[in-house]
Amino acid sequence: MGPPLAERVPTEPATMPGRVVVQWDKDALEEAGLIKIDILGLRMLSAIAETLALVAEITGRRPDLARLTFDDPAVYDLIARADTIGVFQVESRAQAQVLPRLRPCSFEDLIVAISLIRPGPIQGQMVHPYLRRRLGEEPVPSLHPLLKPALAETLGVILFQEQVLKVARDLAGFTPGQGEQLRRALGAKRAGEEIERFRETFIQGAVARGASQDAAEAVFEQLRAFGGYSFAKSHAAAFAVLVYQSAWLKRYHAAAFYAALLNNQPMGFWSPAVLVGDARRHGVRTLPVDIHCSRANCTVGQGAIRLGFTYVDGLGEAGAARVEAARKGRTFAGLADFCRRTQLPRRIVENLIVVGAMDSWEIPRRKLVWALGKLRYHEEELDLVFPDDGVTLPPLSRAEALLLEYGILGLATDDHILALYRPWLDERGIVNSEALRGCAGGQRVRVAGKAVVHQAPPTAKGVHFLTLEDEVGLINVVIRPDVYACYGQMLRTVPLLIVEGLVERRDGVVNLVAERAVALRAE
Repeated sequence: MGPPLAERVPTEPATMPGRVVVQWDKDALEEAGLIKIDILGLRMLSAIAETLALVAEITGRRPDLARLTFDDPAVYDLIARADTIGVFQVESRAQAQVLPRLRPCSFEDLIVAISLIRPGPIQGQMVHPYLRRRLGEEPVPSLHPLLKPALAETLGVILFQEQVLKVARDLAGFTPGQGEQLRRALGAKRAGEEIERFRETFIQGAVARGASQDAAEAVFEQLRAFGGYSFAKSHAAAFAVLVYQSAWLKRYHAAAFYAALLNNQPMGFWSPAVLVGDARRHGVRTLPVDIHCSRANCTVGQGAIRLGFTYVDGLGEAGAARVEAARKGRTFAGLADFCRRTQLPRRIVENLIVVGAMDSWEIPRRKLVWALGKLRYHEEELDLVFPDDGVTLPPLSRAEALLLEYGILGLATDDHILALYRPWLDERGIVNSEALRGCAGGQRVRVAGKAVVHQAPPTAKGVHFLTLEDEVGLINVVIRPDVYACYGQMLRTVPLLIVEGLVERRDGVVNLVAERAVALRAE
């Protein structure tokens, strides 16, 4: 046992009570002989654990993920179709573009899939060469014999951090210590001069071992592009376990899986609204909040998800606990009874009404809101005497109810807003996401949807990527710089869009290359 940390390095109290932080950075710690260890806190671990608990609650049996053999064709088919919303590490739009081409069918393929869509391989221009070689569209280049041990398994491209060390060792004769120094220099933000020194040593070593000057320089430039964002194969393998487990749970226990994802937000790539839509497309209904049976978190029953109280804006865990405690022993007899027993603020009660949490009383939501206003109701104080004014109020329209749900819950449990526009869109020949998948490459079409993701990766050279969602699926839109220059403001700020462009098809992936866009406003 060594001396206390505070006797080795300066420490100070952290912002969080009871925590202490070291005042030095990781490089200074290394000089002091201390080891820095990164510990990742992954919400997916919590989501998986909660899924298993929900399955056990529903079925009486808890799945044993330790017994999975990582060879289920149905799981790999789900991943290869990019049906991966909610699946750890492979749910992003970029992964959805690659997976149908990669078509992973083994655990080793999952390791590659995780490592491929990373800044290092992308900046090193290794993604498309790997895919083309895997699909037989281009031959695997004849590798220098010294590179085969390091690069043969990845078809001549560098995907893993360990390969940087192997290439430096095998091609340039670096010692393990030199290889590690090179890896660190490549990953440092301000190591230009040091990298140049390594470059000379690397090229001299490679030439001395029989490589040409041009080949040695090309390999080093690959290392330079890749090294700053390298991904260890061991790390990718650990992540691949979670990829398979989460895909397996989505395939065989979808309702519990989606409920656990909703209970562990924020996490992953997609919003809760998109998760609910994906669940609906997989036959899993999401039922609205209900004051008589909802809990704080989402629950599962009879194959459906019951939305939890914490999704109601302003209610929170404390408010949810209040409702659950107040209803013990007997149900709520009516609005006045609910208000008396929960003593919730008026705004929260109104939010519960308009999202349908009191629909079991079969009283129109607008009428309940009116009744709440007549209660002369203040938190912690309730006067139930009010006049009966006999006002007749129309029920909420489908559109009004849907917009109120989006505003308060951040999602809609029963429908998608594009369903309201579909008759109008059909009259104008604007296709949905399902019809788009059947369109021929090069065909000009118009689509409409709710903007759910907008990306502009630095590696895309000014190209923007927009994902639209309609009532039946997602639409991938590619926006080139000249088009974005014309429509960028609209694409950033308008939630509902009509986009016209050309269909692009490749290996099962369908994109729409945008030419113009307008805001969706039904006449």
